[in-house]
Amino acid sequence: MITQAVQDEIYDYEYQGHFFPEGGPVGEVLSNSRTRVPLYIDPVIVDGEGQAIYKLMPYGEVLRLFHVHNDGLVVLDGDPELGFPASQPNRQTVYLKDSDLDRMKHDWLKSSFDVDLSPGQETVQNAVRRQKQRTGFSAWESARSKGSKNQP
Repeated sequence: MITQAVQDEIYDYEYQGHFFPEGGPVGEVLSNSRTRVPLYIDPVIVDGEGQAIYKLMPYGEVLRLFHVHNDGLVVLDGDPELGFPASQPNRQTVYLKDSDLDRMKHDWLKSSFDVDLSPGQETVQNAVRRQKQRTGFSAWESARSKGSKNQP
């Protein structure tokens, strides 16, 4: 499901801290360490491909394409490390016309996902495992393997 794919990417890239800036959490505050973020999903899925809009901090609100595999696994399109530029199909919504964005948010299915500022080790490990299953890569593991090479 798409909410799981979004959460997994956040924990794998360790973006959860960006949802809790100094000015307060992004989204609806559930507790001191949890926030709920709106997610808009285009109800039209064509050949297993769909679109969603949500806030992915530190980038802001993004339009993401996703693919639903036959087994139900959802894979987000695009690479967060590219920063979601206007030239890509996966882009920050600031690059969309306001009227188009308003229409999408009105017409699409509204859901949400939760972000935990301090996810448990099991949550992170499960996210890492699923990310590797989805994309063959884990930013979390990559960051740790680079860190261990720099240590004696």
